[in-house]
Amino acid sequence: MTQSSTASRASALFTATWQPFSLTSKQYSQQYSHIYSKRLLAQAPMCLPRATSEFPKASVVERIIELKENVRSIVVGTLIKESIKRIEVQGGISEDARVVLEDVEGIKAFKTLSDDGDKCVMEDDSGRVSLKIPETDSKFGDNYKLRSLCTGVVVACVGSVDALGEMLVEAIYVSSVSDNEVGERVQEEGKMEKAKVDGEESEFAPVVMLMSGLKVGQEGGDMLPLQLLVDYISGSLSGGDKESLLGKGSGANVARVIVAGGATGSNAFTKGDLDEMDVKKAAEPIKVLDSYLSQICCNVEVDLMPGSSDPVPLMLPQTSIHPCLLPKSTEWQSLNCAPNPYSSRIAGAKFLGTSGQPITDMRRFTASENVEMSDTDKEGEAQAITEMEALENTLMFRHLTPTGPDSLPTYPFMDNDPFVIKSNCVPKVLFAGGCEKFETKEVKGVRLVCVPEFEKTGEVVLVNLENFECEVVKFEC
Repeated sequence: MTQSSTASRASALFTATWQPFSLTSKQYSQQYSHIYSKRLLAQAPMCLPRATSEFPKASVVERIIELKENVRSIVVGTLIKESIKRIEVQGGISEDARVVLEDVEGIKAFKTLSDDGDKCVMEDDSGRVSLKIPETDSKFGDNYKLRSLCTGVVVACVGSVDALGEMLVEAIYVSSVSDNEVGERVQEEGKMEKAKVDGEESEFAPVVMLMSGLKVGQEGGDMLPLQLLVDYISGSLSGGDKESLLGKGSGANVARVIVAGGATGSNAFTKGDLDEMDVKKAAEPIKVLDSYLSQICCNVEVDLMPGSSDPVPLMLPQTSIHPCLLPKSTEWQSLNCAPNPYSSRIAGAKFLGTSGQPITDMRRFTASENVEMSDTDKEGEAQAITEMEALENTLMFRHLTPTGPDSLPTYPFMDNDPFVIKSNCVPKVLFAGGCEKFETKEVKGVRLVCVPEFEKTGEVVLVNLENFECEVVKFEC
């Protein structure tokens, strides 16, 4: 590119819609029962009509306590899965509020805590009923088996109660998402511009770059792939000529970057009291992050989400990383410190996602339906569902954190459950950070994206803002 040439990066109109996840004040005197009640209230109208349409003659019971013996009924409630392995490994430590399940060594030893001996009950404000969920496919319902379900999911069950008070389930319905609910692009917010050089427009659409798990400052980490990423975004890796700058692989096509958690590599923030040396060591990764992030922010808009290793509280929704920790990066107005979960509209399309903790926790208590529970891997443990299956469950359960607050630290909301994916909030792109590998698929018109950890894979994901197809760019030396 000649010295007199002018170039402009691709851009897309942006609207932050993460306000429901940004808490200005918190109090912890209330019970967790409120969030379950609000979740049930919000999701009952989503799953009940699906059950009544297939079983129009079944009796609709408003409360579990009103179920009658040997009468085919439809009832809505919240699933509670009693995991045998969880009880075994967690033991008496559950009374200690400081314990997070992922920190328990016994739980780490299992591929999944789902077991053939697990039991399931359904709960509402009036009481509980034990469920006997069939392990064979049914021509009705969603065909979810006990192994693939987890605590916190709101379902409508069709069945009858036997003499022992156990409900024999004929069909089970989750909230699901219909094709006509998928978030359409808001036309007045759908403005986007392609990259240009000397007035010549690129033929390639603007893209959103999704990345996660940079783990900046982690001991023994290789920083060269990260520097290559920075150079790619800034355009330094291109040949400098017009053809390179307007090409498909050009960083000039990146209109926005979303960092889905795990930006820093230190776990010192989660270890309780720190001595003076620990404080200095814990502060180093955020300083290094600030240096790299400022190089990105001077080129493109960046939304920075926190994750489990970042300097914010673990409880979801995680508050945004405080700007004072990033003095160099916050000199640029292009940096947005976002909460986790994340929600926005980019070029009129709804983007919704988390930094991956709900996916990890859901996998901990579920097992794949693609293999028999008796089937084991080479180490002798049943297989957990894949990250993509967990992300798809998030969509079909219509809840970002179904296992919270039971096993996933979650704020005890009283007035609503903001994690419910309501009809007006169904996204066009649903993503999860912190994944082991890149995966993507389209379900009900929603683009699902598992964003791999950059520190382990060197990969970032580009989402096309015209057709929402994804591609991976890998940085390695």
